[in-house]
Amino acid sequence: MNLRRRREPEVRVGVVAPPESLRAEIWERPIPGVGRAPLVWLLGVHGGSGATTLAHVLAPAADARGRWPGVFDRESPYVVLVARETISGLTRAHDLLRQHHAGLAGPSHVLGLITVAARPGRVPPEIRRYRDVVGSLAGHVWQVPWFEEWTLVESDVLPVWSPGDEVTVRKRRADPLDEVPVEIGELGADLVAAIRASLDSPGASKGRS
Repeated sequence: MNLRRRREPEVRVGVVAPPESLRAEIWERPIPGVGRAPLVWLLGVHGGSGATTLAHVLAPAADARGRWPGVFDRESPYVVLVARETISGLTRAHDLLRQHHAGLAGPSHVLGLITVAARPGRVPPEIRRYRDVVGSLAGHVWQVPWFEEWTLVESDVLPVWSPGDEVTVRKRRADPLDEVPVEIGELGADLVAAIRASLDSPGASKGRS
C-alpha cells in the first residue's frame, strides 16, 4: 500500500489549542525501535493507555511512543490516538486532538481515537458522555473491551491479527490468549479500510519523498 499520498494537516476553525505543556512532542527523526514499516501509528496519550499492547496484536500498527510522527523516510502519516476510558485519559486525548486541529501536531493525519476499557462491566454514563464529546474531534471512535486474560501476560505472547485474516464470530467466546478476539479483528480491518479510503480520496496529496 502506497503511503506517500496524504492530506495536509487540517486546521479546524474554532478549536482552541492546548497550552504547550499539554501538547505531545513531535519526533524530529524516524521513530526508533520499529522493526517494520507500519501502516498506522498508535499514539498512546498517557501511560497505560493500551497502545503498546494493541501495536503488538495489530500487525499493521506500531507504537508511536507518545509523540507525533514527523513522517520521515516514508513513514506513515496515519495516527490513531489511544486512551483508557477514564476522565483523565479522555481529557488527555482531548488535549492532543485540539493540538492536532490547531495545526500543531506536524504532518500527521488522525484517523480517529481508540478507547480501551479501564475495567470489566458497563461503561459509566459519565465516561460515555465525555467520550462522545472527545470523539466529536476524533472523527471516528473505536472501543476495545476489557480482556482480563490480557492483563495476566506479557503482550508478546498474545495472538496477532494481520490483514487478510478472517474475522469469525463464534457462538462460544474464544480464548483471547489463543485466538484474536473478534473485536480486535474488526478494529484492524476498520483501520486498514480507513487508510485505503483516505488514500483514495480526491483531497489526498503527495507526502515527503
